[in-house]
Amino acid sequence: MPTFQRGHTTIAYTDTGAPAGRQDAPVVFFAHGLLFSGWMFQHQIAHLREKFRCVTIDFRGQGNSPRAMGGYDMDTLTVDVSELLRHLQIPVVNFVGLSMGGFVGMRLAARNPEIVHTLTLMDTAATAEEPANRSKYKTLSKVYRVAGMKPLRARVAPIMLAEGNLDAPWVQEWMTQLERTDRVGLVKAIDSVADRDPCEDEAIRIIAPTLVMVGSEDAATPPDKSRRITELIAGSRYREIPGAGHSPSMERPDEVTTILEAFLSEYDV
Repeated sequence: MPTFQRGHTTIAYTDTGAPAGRQDAPVVFFAHGLLFSGWMFQHQIAHLREKFRCVTIDFRGQGNSPRAMGGYDMDTLTVDVSELLRHLQIPVVNFVGLSMGGFVGMRLAARNPEIVHTLTLMDTAATAEEPANRSKYKTLSKVYRVAGMKPLRARVAPIMLAEGNLDAPWVQEWMTQLERTDRVGLVKAIDSVADRDPCEDEAIRIIAPTLVMVGSEDAATPPDKSRRITELIAGSRYREIPGAGHSPSMERPDEVTTILEAFLSEYDV
């Protein structure tokens, strides 16, 4: 997997390149949720790469990006994205962010509107973490640092997935990836998500056409969080994915791909 350096920090990414015969193809940039990597968008990329250049990032300490000394906060991750785009000489993107990726996407769209042509937000929130959840996630991160993910699977999976998807074939591969992830780096990522600042005051400044999607059974950022985002971003639209939890790109990949492609097609891409 290719990487780029931002100071002393190594950040992994994937880039399909432009489709054959379409060197000017628009770019779809995918930003993953906590405990995942760009891998969680594999189904969407497999379909969309025929029309679009698809790029993913693995945030610090997750996926194939190694542990960083610091900089796990949402503001720094937002700059990581803009610097990766600069590195790849990509001036504008259609940004797709799920959960943690959505925290970053809202900040990027508000601060750098010239970069974000369209914005798709999935299973995310503009608010800070609820106090009860913050405490729970901090406890889980402490246990994970010592014992790894195996003893936590029964507690983590229901946060990330709808009940009907807990035994899906891909879940074991996801858990295997988590076991390979640097524990210290992932703990820092978990704690930064739990401690994140709200961005409601920035969300109201977003001018990019925005699609907000959420799994109907999302336990981590329930649908009311997504409906609140549509109240903040003028002209945004809301879609709920039945039978999906906090990870609909993997839980209901076909539905997500269909909705996303239809949205992108509306904006001359």
